[in-house]
Amino acid sequence: MATLLAEYRATVLTVFVMIVFFLWMDVSLYYKIQSLKPYHQSSFTKPTETAGESLTDTSTTSTHLFSPFKGLSVKMAMMDQVNNYIFTPLAEIFNEVTHFSKNFYFITPNMISFIGFLFAVFASKLVTFDSLAMHRLAVVVFQIRTFFDALDGIVAREHLGIKKHVSLHYTSGYMVDATADTFGFAFFLFGCYIYLRRNLPKQRYNNHQYLPLQIQDGSPSINKPLTTTFMITQYIPPKLVWTTRQVFFVVMCFALQLALSAFFWNRYIEAYHQLLESTPKSPAEAKLQNEVLRSSIMWVLMWFWRISNAHSLMQMLLLAVFLNRLWEFLTWIQYIGFLEILTLAFFTEIHLNDVESYISRLA
Repeated sequence: MATLLAEYRATVLTVFVMIVFFLWMDVSLYYKIQSLKPYHQSSFTKPTETAGESLTDTSTTSTHLFSPFKGLSVKMAMMDQVNNYIFTPLAEIFNEVTHFSKNFYFITPNMISFIGFLFAVFASKLVTFDSLAMHRLAVVVFQIRTFFDALDGIVAREHLGIKKHVSLHYTSGYMVDATADTFGFAFFLFGCYIYLRRNLPKQRYNNHQYLPLQIQDGSPSINKPLTTTFMITQYIPPKLVWTTRQVFFVVMCFALQLALSAFFWNRYIEAYHQLLESTPKSPAEAKLQNEVLRSSIMWVLMWFWRISNAHSLMQMLLLAVFLNRLWEFLTWIQYIGFLEILTLAFFTEIHLNDVESYISRLA
C-alpha cells in the first residue's frame, strides 16, 4: 500500500512538473514570435545578409543547437508540446552530435518512418496484455516511435537543405510519413480495443444486496403476531454495463477524432504557411504578414491546435494508459473531443478567411 501511494505521488508530481514546463516554454514561444521581424529583401529581388528573423524566410540561419525553437515556423508553433520541447530537440541534438544525416546518408527518411511504425506495432502488442507494467512498457516503446517520427523529418530537411520546420506536401516522403503515422496510431488503438474487449469495463453499484426475511418466533396471538425480521446479505457480482460493441464504438469515436484533428491541422498548417511564410511581393505585404502572425487571436488559435492535434491527443491517450485510466479517458473524451475540434476548426476557418481578405486588400 505504501509503495502504491509513493508511486501515485511520484506520478502526480511528474505530470505537474511537465505541465508547468510546457506552459513556461509556451510563454517563451509567445515572446519569441513577438520578437520576429518582417521579411526584408533588397528591392525584393535578393535577400539581404542582415535580414531580421522572419517566419517567411526559408533561408533563415539555424539557431543554437539546444534551442527548442530552431527552425521556427507556423508548423512548429502549432506542434504539440511533447514533440516540440522533448522529442524534436532530442532528435536535433542526436543528428548534430552524430552527424547522422551525413554519415548515414543511405538511411532515408522513409526507412526511419518504417522503423517508427515497427515500434508502434510492438507497442500495440504490449498494450493488449493484462498487466500495468506491460502497458507502461508499451507507452515507452511508443514514445520511441515518436522520437523516430521527429528524426525522419529532421533528416529529410537536412537532405533538402531546409532549415525551417515545414511540411513538404505532395512529396513521397510526406505521404510515407503520414501513412506510417496513420497505421501506427491505428495499430495502437486496435491494441487498446483488444485489451478492453478482454476486460470489459464493469460498474459495481453495490457489492451486497440486503434482502428482508420474516420468520415467526413462537405462537402468534390474534392481536399481535410474533415475528422476527432478519437482514440476509447476498453477494451480487459486478454488473456488466458495457458490451463489446459499445467498447468498439467508444474506441472508434477517439479514432475519428484523431482523423478529424489530423485533417484540419494539416489543412491549416498548409494554409497559414502559404499565407504567412510565402515570399511577400512588397514591403507592405511583409508587414501585414508579420502583423497577422504576431496578433493575439493568431496565437490563441495556434495554441489550441497545439493541444488539439492528433499527436497531442495520442500523448493524452498514452498518459491515460500509463496511469491505468484508459477507459475513463476514452469515455470522457468520447463526445467532448468532437465538440472541441469542430469548434476550433470553425473559428480557425473564419480567421483564415478574414486574414486572407485583409492581406489581399491592403497589400
